Amino acid sequence: MDCAPYINDALALRLTLLGGGIGRDDPGRHDWYYLLNQLGIIEYHHGVAVAFDWFGMLIMISAFMWGGLLLFFQYQDVD
Repeated sequence: MDCAPYINDALALRLTLLGGGIGRDDPGRHDWYYLLNQLGIIEYHHGVAVAFDWFGMLIMISAFMWGGLLLFFQYQDVD
């Protein structure tokens, strides 16, 4: 989920990058611009960002459900 804003910024290049500066200063430093451009899907950056966001949410919800299931089974074994 943390990658989604950077993926969505791949064309605008406005966000501050981790190394400092903004992507517009040096587009080659913006990882997601480079990756999506090399794959030929830079025009779909918003869709890719939404997919990453949903996938991240799915992983987080699955992790909470798995943890809850483990706690449930451990609670049953307390006796």
